[in-house]
This record gives sequence, structure tokens and C-alpha cells, in this order.
Amino acid sequence: MSEARTEILWDHYGVPHIFAPDHTSLFSAYGYAQMEAHAELLIRLYAQARGCAALHYGDAYLEDDQWVHTMGIPTLSLAWTRKQSRAFAPLLRAFAAGLNHWAGEHAAELSAAARSVLPLTVADVLAHGMRVINFEWQARRDKIAGRLAGLFAPPEGSNGWAIGPSRTASGNAMLLSNSHLPWADRDTYFEVQLTAPGVTSYGAVWVGFPVLRQCFTTCLGWTQTTNNPSISTLYRLDTDGTDGYRLDGETRPFDVEEHTIGVRRKDGTVDHLPHRIRRAAHGPVVVDCEDVVVALRVAGLDRPRMYEQFWRMGLATNLEQFHAAMRMQQLPLFNTMYADRDGHIMYVYNAASPRRESGDHQYWQGPVPGDRSELIWDDAIVPYDELPKVIDPPDGWVQNCNDTPWTCTHPMILDPAAYPSYLAPPPAFTPRAQRSVRLLATAGPLTLDELEAMKMSTHVETADHFVDDLVAAARATGGDSTLRAAEVLASWDRLTECDSVGPLLFYRFLLEAGDSFTAAGGYAVGPDPQQPLSTPRGFADPDRAATLLGNVAARIEAEYGRLEVPWGDVLRFRRGSSDFPANGASSEMGAIRTAAPGPFDSSTAAVTSGDTFYAVVEFSDPVQGRALLPYGNWSREDSPHVEDQLPLAAAKQMRPILLRKPDIEAELEQRTLL
Repeated sequence: MSEARTEILWDHYGVPHIFAPDHTSLFSAYGYAQMEAHAELLIRLYAQARGCAALHYGDAYLEDDQWVHTMGIPTLSLAWTRKQSRAFAPLLRAFAAGLNHWAGEHAAELSAAARSVLPLTVADVLAHGMRVINFEWQARRDKIAGRLAGLFAPPEGSNGWAIGPSRTASGNAMLLSNSHLPWADRDTYFEVQLTAPGVTSYGAVWVGFPVLRQCFTTCLGWTQTTNNPSISTLYRLDTDGTDGYRLDGETRPFDVEEHTIGVRRKDGTVDHLPHRIRRAAHGPVVVDCEDVVVALRVAGLDRPRMYEQFWRMGLATNLEQFHAAMRMQQLPLFNTMYADRDGHIMYVYNAASPRRESGDHQYWQGPVPGDRSELIWDDAIVPYDELPKVIDPPDGWVQNCNDTPWTCTHPMILDPAAYPSYLAPPPAFTPRAQRSVRLLATAGPLTLDELEAMKMSTHVETADHFVDDLVAAARATGGDSTLRAAEVLASWDRLTECDSVGPLLFYRFLLEAGDSFTAAGGYAVGPDPQQPLSTPRGFADPDRAATLLGNVAARIEAEYGRLEVPWGDVLRFRRGSSDFPANGASSEMGAIRTAAPGPFDSSTAAVTSGDTFYAVVEFSDPVQGRALLPYGNWSREDSPHVEDQLPLAAAKQMRPILLRKPDIEAELEQRTLL
């Protein structure tokens, strides 16, 4: 009898469907498949996680390397390697072996820089995940700068819905998974099917990860959006003019580490630059100016089994097993929406939030005093069973669009007063969350087709709150350009389709008005989380709002020669050699179909972030779903899969998800046997 072989069946969109006889072979094939699609990107990301990207790729990566070493990622990743469980460690080794297997077979296809990074190790796999999750998501350098300036920017966008049987036409639970991230670099998603004994997973995750983050199986599924728990803390140190810092009335010396970082210059020579790291009891110093010294403390660094938790979530077959995986609490953040074939739905505010004795969420977002040891939290975190969560709510749905945990249902079920005030911000809706509530609260029993249509809706929620009042103000007080702008907005269908006229004007007005419409005089009625469908609304100073609209309109007329500019003439889907009129709106506009413009080049802007991997799934028997990854499943420059899904994005279409071998074979592009 012949031994079972591992197969990678690549469909016409470059999605690998991996069928393996055991888990070790599955992980090895998954590593191999990622390299086939993303070798150059993956290897470079691992070099960055090692803190040696400047050595291999040049001085553009010097600051990245300095940050990685300051955070201690290379040392921590080695420690994490030793702390993997006996059950999961062989799977990580198999994944790394699969990466190297492909590299050994295809070395001639790799750049010299990429070859110089090889071989790849388990420590690289762990360091990459740590860099992305524990540092870039929690404490990225630009986020630190914003927090020090008192600007508490909202987290990156995503949409997630779980819909119970009482709200579906079939009586099956359904899930919407909809991640919003930049279309490049470490945020690049890879879509895959993983099948082995006990494994029926389909979904997507960032390139370089050995497990799935957005995932569904024949039994259940989950999706995640970014939350903003207080799991990293900035401490302003009192250096008191000395080489040390003050703590509890005493001056303590910094722990000092001296490193050298190799930097490859354009002529091929390598310089070795010194890099000095100072650490306090709180953590490494991340701001070191003459009058400001700030240290950073990041939670979750004692929790090395994040990948294993994701893996166990995918092995679960029911809600209780999923709870058991989540109780590992190795994953430090992310709202999680869940649905299963038994009809259960759930929202969890997942956060490895350190226990604290004082201070609310805003207090712990800003720099806190560094001279008192009682403010330096330890590794004890709020247990999973004490985190905010909603299971099978009466209205039959939960949602999160980067809003607070309290607003996952409407009316709100969770009471913020029942939880520590440092755990999450006060109740507040994002515009996308308001749009979600409007759609979910008014929808009848949904079919999968109707769920897909809701996902692809380009309707702008903020227009429903402000356009009527803005038009009235402009008509009452405006000059010529203001009156022309009023007529454009009055005629606008409030959609952001490629042929919609009005989105450019309203988008530019929102940008100029700023947060809370400060530059337009503020709201007439401010946000009320108890009334997300009718607040905020109107303008406290209609004349000022009308003047701002007129100024925006005049600039658009000067730039485009007219105000009646179709949205698709401005916003473009560009990838490879493709260039299509785009549809969708930026996050602040509040459309579920999200497409954020990048920098403007002349009069157009390409979508550079927004909808990445998105899927609608019904837990029927058999499970069925549709998905799209607009920028394609490969990053290899010579691959058609860099841009082959972009026409579907432009047409607002999704692909049927291929789960069964006969369906995959019918769409087969190539077969790899391992």
C-alpha cells in the first residue's frame, strides 16, 4: 500500500488547498506554499524581526533594526522557542522546514539579499509574530508619538459580524469577516485551506504566520477586529539631571546594553554602527531627549504560545472547546466574533490586560508617572472569564467595527460599570459600527446573498447624519461655489459607487472639518452611544460649516474644473498593470465597503488600505461561503495572482470559496506533491 502524499492544489486565483495525512506534514506544506507565493516578502519580514534587515537589505531598514533590538525581540524569540509545548513545537519546526525546503529548491529564483538571510528558523517565525502582534499592533513608534502628544487615535479598521439562527432565512448561523489593513508589507494577507485529520480550516493570516487568524471550519468560525486595550504603558521617567532615574525616592542606574548593527551600503560594504539601549525597571527607554525620558512596558511578553492558541481555536468543534482555547490567553488583543453550526454566536473583548489598582483607560493610554513602583504592573492579567463578552444575545447578532466592547449590541447589553475602568474606553461607536447597527437591526431573515450585499454596501453613514443640515446651511448662507456644492450634495445618492457624484466633495469636507467637526464649528448634537442612528448630527455653527463647504468646493473646482466628479474618476483600484475605477469609502465616512485613498497623484488616488481579506460564511451542511482578497494572493512580481482579483473588487463581486476536492479540481491551476 502506497504512503499518503501531501498535496497542494492551487486554484485559478492562486489559493492553495493543502491536503495532508498528518499535522506535521500540513505545517510543512503550509510553509512551502507561503514561500511559493511570497518568498521575497516573507524572508525580508523575518530579517526585520531578527533585527538584521539593514545588513541584508540596506540602510532603509536601520531604524527598524534599532527598534527591534531596543524591544529585545531577538532575545525574547529564542526564549519563546524553548517555551513551546511538546505538542506544538514539532509543528513550528515543520513550518520552518517547509520554508527552507522551498528555498532549497528555488534558490536561483531568490534575490541575493534573500539568499543571504537563509536558513529560516523557528525563532524567526516566533520573532515575526512577536514583532507584528506584541509591538507593531500594541506599541508602534507612530502610536507612541501620538500617545505622548495626547492624541489617542482609533485603532486600525475592520468589520466583524456574527448572526444567529433567529436572524437568518435558513436557520443557520452566519459570519462576516472583513479585515481592513494596508495593502502591502507586513499587513499582507495570505488565503489558504488546511485539511488534515481533525483539521478543516479555511481563512487568511499575515504572511509569515504558521496559523490562521481569520478562520472558519466545518464546525465554527471567528473573525477579529482591532481593539485598543491598555496593554502597553508609557512611563515618564524622572532623571533628575543624573545618569539614573528616580523610583520610590531613590536614584537607580539604568541597565545599559551596547549593540552593533550591521548596515549594508549601496557599494556592498558593511558598516557596524553602535546602538545603545537603556532599560529601567519599567522597560526599555523609547524616548531619550534632554528633558523627556520615556520607558515602555508591553504586556504579553510572558505568553509565548500565541500561535498554539490560534491553532487550538481552529481545532475546536464547539463553543466550549473554543472557550478552552481562548482561556489560554496567549493572544494579547483583538475583538473576536464567533459563530458555529450549533447556532451559537459570541463577541469577546479579548485583551491581556494587566490588573491595576487605579486609573481608567485614558489614564493608562497617556504617559504615567515613572517614579512610583506601584504603577509598574506585573504579569497578572484579567482572566478570560472576566472579560466583556456577549453570547447568544436576544436580538440575534453581534458586531464590532473597532468600536468599544459595550456597543457590540444595540441596545447595549454590557454594563461598563461592571468591569474595571482601565479595561476599555467608555461606550462609543465608529461610523462603520453605526452603519452595522443600522443594517443588522433592520434586516429581515438574511440569506447568504443578502449578507454579501450588506458587506458590499457603499452607503455613507455620516452622510445620513450631516448632509441634509449641510445642504440647508449652504443654501441659506452660501455664495456661488457654496450653492453649487449644496446642489451636488442634495442630488448625491449617498453611495460611493464608481459613478456616484458627491463623495469627493463630502470626503474633502470631512477631512477639512477634522475630528468632532472642530473646523466646522462642532456638532449641533454630540455623539450619544444610546442613540447611534441619530447622533451625532447637525452643526453648532451652520454658517461656519457652509463657509468651509464653499472653500472646499472652490478648491475642487479649481483642481478638476467642475464639482460633478464621479468617485471612480478620483479613487482607483491599482495593482500590477491593472487600473480600475474604485468603489467604497474611507473609514471615517462609515461605509461597510471600505476603501481608503492613498496619496493623491495629480487628481487621482489609489486605494492603499481598506478591505483586505473579506468573507461571508454560512454554517450550513455543508458549510458554504464567498471571499475576496482584492490585491491578490501572491506578491511575486511575475505572478498573475498579484492583480487577478482586482476586477472582481471593481465589480463588487466575491469568489465562491472552494472547499471540496471535486470543486477545487475543476478550478485547478497546478498541483504540488510533497
